[in-house]
Amino acid sequence: MRWQVLAVGLGLMSAQAARAAELRAPQNVNAEPSTPQSTALTTRAAMASINGDPAQARDLANQAIRADPRDPWPYYNKGMALAQLGETDGALAALFAAEQHFSPSDRWGRSVAIYGRAHTLGKAGRCAEANKAYEEYASFVAKDDPSSAAIARRYAADCRAPAPAAPPQAAPTPAPPKG
Repeated sequence: MRWQVLAVGLGLMSAQAARAAELRAPQNVNAEPSTPQSTALTTRAAMASINGDPAQARDLANQAIRADPRDPWPYYNKGMALAQLGETDGALAALFAAEQHFSPSDRWGRSVAIYGRAHTLGKAGRCAEANKAYEEYASFVAKDDPSSAAIARRYAADCRAPAPAAPPQAAPTPAPPKG
C-alpha cells in the first residue's frame, strides 16, 4: 500500500514536471523547421539586437524570413527589433506571425511570442491592449508556471500610458532695442 501511494505521488510529480517542461526552452534548437541559412541569419539578428543595433537586427531577420518563411524565430527577432525602433504596429504583426509559425506543441515558443506582444504594447503605453495581451500570456502559462503568470498580471497592473506632451511655450518676446 505504501509503495502504491509513493508511485501515485511520483506519477503526479512527473506529470507536473512534464507540464512545466513544456514552457522551457527546447534542448534541441532545431525544434522548429528551419534551414541552415535561416538559422545563421536569425542568430546574427539576435546578436545585432543584443549589441544594440535594432536596425541591423530587423534587416537580418527579414533576410532570414526570405531564406525560410516557415521558421518562427526570425519573425520574433524582427518584432522585437521593430519594437526597439518604435514601430509598434509592425512589431505586433511580426510577433503575431511568430506565434502562428510555432507549432502548437511548442508551448515555450508560443509563450515567448505572446509575451513579446504584451511587452511591446506595455512599452508603447497602449495599456488596454497590453493588459489583454498580458492576460492572454498569463492564462496560457498559468497551469504550468503560476509565478510567471502572476508577474505578467503585475506588469499589466503597472502599465502606464505616457504623459501627454506639454504644449509648446511661446518664445519670449525680445526686448526692444535701446537707443
